[in-house]
Amino acid sequence: MAAEILAKRHAQAVFQIALERGELEKWRSDLNTLAEALRDPAVLAVLDNPRIRIEQKRQIIDRALPQAQGLLRNLIYLLIARRRMRILPHLAEEYGRLVDRKEGIEHAEVITAEPIDEGIKGKILEHLTQLSGTKIVVRTKVDPNILGGFVARVGDKLVDGSIRTRLEKLKKELAQAG
Repeated sequence: MAAEILAKRHAQAVFQIALERGELEKWRSDLNTLAEALRDPAVLAVLDNPRIRIEQKRQIIDRALPQAQGLLRNLIYLLIARRRMRILPHLAEEYGRLVDRKEGIEHAEVITAEPIDEGIKGKILEHLTQLSGTKIVVRTKVDPNILGGFVARVGDKLVDGSIRTRLEKLKKELAQAG
């Protein structure tokens, strides 16, 4: 939880800088590249190791990422110095949300009982776009516990069309009637 809060703060600061400089997409690309590199446990283990001096870590970054210039390099150095490199994937994700929000794009998580094909995904996307009035990017997730139908979360809105919820409502109605 604390890592996510820190990631949001850093993402907001980076977003403001990128916005002022007109470099929103450049920063998104750079942060995603860094986040992908940190998904390698060996890389993260080296950069997060307290036994390796900060100066050595900086040299590793300089050799591994010669294209990282100026403010991006400073961000990496700051995260290394504060032993927060682990938040970088969260930072990149949150930064992407901030850029998308500025561009009027919402993210939706759609949960289904079984994997869905592109046709069904397209229909759900169309429905959510009509409900929200904005462009939607859908990420799907499978959870057999919902039994059927789907549950969609767009921002702070929830659309629950799952069979599980319908059965729970029916159960309550029957209990009240009987």
